[in-house]
Order: sequence, then structure tokens, then C-alpha cells
Amino acid sequence: MFLYLSAVAILTLYLHSLAGWAWWVAVLMIVLLVPVALLYCVATRHQVRWSTVLSYLSVVALLASVGAQVTGAAAARDWFLLAWSVLLLAVAIGLSSHPMQHPAWGLFIGFWGVVGVLWLVVIQAFAVSGVLSGASYTGWSSWPLALIGIWFVVGSANGFGARPFGPIVDSLGVLTGMALLSIAITTWADLPELRSVAGLLAAAAYSVWVVGLGWVLWGLETPVPADAEIRPQPVGSSANA
Repeated sequence: MFLYLSAVAILTLYLHSLAGWAWWVAVLMIVLLVPVALLYCVATRHQVRWSTVLSYLSVVALLASVGAQVTGAAAARDWFLLAWSVLLLAVAIGLSSHPMQHPAWGLFIGFWGVVGVLWLVVIQAFAVSGVLSGASYTGWSSWPLALIGIWFVVGSANGFGARPFGPIVDSLGVLTGMALLSIAITTWADLPELRSVAGLLAAAAYSVWVVGLGWVLWGLETPVPADAEIRPQPVGSSANA
């Protein structure tokens, strides 16, 4: 359902950039295709390692946005960043599977990290549609990036080095979170040159980190065959001893 609604949202924005009648087309797509999407999601929910797949796709989208930025394709960059922000939700939620020494604190920060991702999706949608641009876009996007960066730091450091994540993956997660925070700080301090450097550092650190994180999530998510039979297992009890 997440994949379907994300695809509808991105396609709607694309059609809206071409013609003003795209909104009712999106409504028809949702009404006609929602049953099919629901049936497909229910049928495949235990057969695909979705967290790993979506995490790796987020790396592809982010690197594509960097390439578009380097080549001067601003419109393509905005579209790739929109796709990255949507896929980033899988990374933010997947990080909550990290073993934590203080679960309550991690859950609190993780909630606001996911809120930051959703906030970033809205901002990127406004950027694609032309509502936000220039300094206003840069200023607004710094706030959700700060929330996401804090979540990456806390999620990786709270239980640092715990299996199956390990110290290398957690170190990269902390580095990625600090790089995202540095983007926000340099934006607030009005340092555009340092912000560009922080952005490249964040893209590189995020890409390497998610490769390791996706590998860990791959092991945590074990697909269940469609025809698998779930059998109850007896549970031992001290009362039976």
C-alpha cells in the first residue's frame, strides 16, 4: 500500500506539471486500482524483503539526484529527491529494529524521525510543483533533515555495536546522522559553501551506510513461502517441571 500510494502521488505531481486536469485522473486511479493494490500487498507481504529493497532504491534515487545536481538538471534533481524522501521512510522505520539500551527513548526519537521524513516528503512535493524554491526551499528542508539526522544518530548510538548491526554499520549511521545535522546547521548559519560540502558528505555516508543496513535488514526479514503452513509449537513452563 505504501508503494502504491507513493507511485500515485509522484505520478500525480508529474501529470500536474503537464496539465491541470491531473488531479481527477489520480482520483480515478485510486478508486479503480486500490483493490488490486491491496490484494497484491496482502499476497506478497511475507515473500519480499521490502525494507532492504526500498532502502537500496533510496540509495539509487539519492545518487541520481546528486548526478542531476552536478549536471545542472534542477528539475530532475527535485524529482529524484522526492523519490528519495519517499523511500527514506523505509530506512527510518527499519532502523527501529536496532537493539537499544533505552528503548523508550529510542521510540520517542524514532517517532519524530519518521515525522521528519513525512515532513520532507511534503516539502519535496512542494518543490516539484514549484511552490517552494530557492532560499525558502532550503530553509524549510533543513528542519526535517535535522529531525532525521537526530534519529539516525540516536538509533545507531543507542545500543551501539549490538548484533546483528555491529560497530561498522552503527558508526556509519552516526556519521550519516551528523552529516544531515551539519546540512541543517550550515543552512541556519547561512554558509552555502559548507552546506554543499555537507550535502556531498551526507550523500556518500548515507549510501555506504544503507548498503550495510540493508544487508542487516535482509537477514532480519525472512520471507515466508506462500504455501507455508504455520504449526503451533509447545512452550515449556516451569509449572510442568
